[in-house]
Amino acid sequence: MENQPAVQSLERAFSLIELLSRNADGMPLMELASVSGLHKSTVHRLLASLSQLGYVKKDESNGRYRLTLKLFELSGRVVDSIDVLGLAKAPLEQLRNATQEAVHLVIREGIEIVYIHKVESRNGSIRMFSRLGMRRPLYCTAVGKSILATMPDDEVVQIWNRSDIHAYTEHTITELGRLFQELAQIRRCGYAFDNEENELGVRCIGAAVRDYTGRGKAAISVSAPLARMNDDRVRLLVPQLLAAAQQISTDLGFSR
Repeated sequence: MENQPAVQSLERAFSLIELLSRNADGMPLMELASVSGLHKSTVHRLLASLSQLGYVKKDESNGRYRLTLKLFELSGRVVDSIDVLGLAKAPLEQLRNATQEAVHLVIREGIEIVYIHKVESRNGSIRMFSRLGMRRPLYCTAVGKSILATMPDDEVVQIWNRSDIHAYTEHTITELGRLFQELAQIRRCGYAFDNEENELGVRCIGAAVRDYTGRGKAAISVSAPLARMNDDRVRLLVPQLLAAAQQISTDLGFSR
């Protein structure tokens, strides 16, 4: 093929970039050639091109090549341009169609979650009281707890201390120790419950949507009246919920 040499050069250039990304102190020319399996002259030519483009810089004091921050700048632009709602709409529609129940998408904003998308249930006339733009603390919903579970414990404590701990129902968690017990379970299984903690008569299961850092950037949930959300039904819904969360997370750059 006519473009095969160009493709081969790109593959080799990216292999050098990946090698340099794993060596914070940089690598000399001969080591790069040895590890990559490429000829010294090939490596030198590719490094010269990458240097000219601003992706690599040679430290003249020791002859080691390092990556510049240009890739970081590019990745930052990509991350900033990612539209979570745009990525989530199709998977959430599919999730609602598969479960026939209401699904939600929330994002974290400080110590709260904000509901930014909702697909209504097709199963009966009951409507959840949630609405777009509604805010809730992180500790009292399945979506909020699933996001908290992606954070280190000290950050969870900071958020708890800054929150106005309020019992929305008799089932709302209002003790930090109990919250940590739930977070440990969420971290093991990958999803969270809201057992009438935010609204009486409603049970939700939620899962975090992770960004490229592995942090919970957002979360999704399936919600239904308690009568339709017994344990047997939940076991059927969980794989569908997790698959949707994983799809959106992958699109955001998350890799297991």
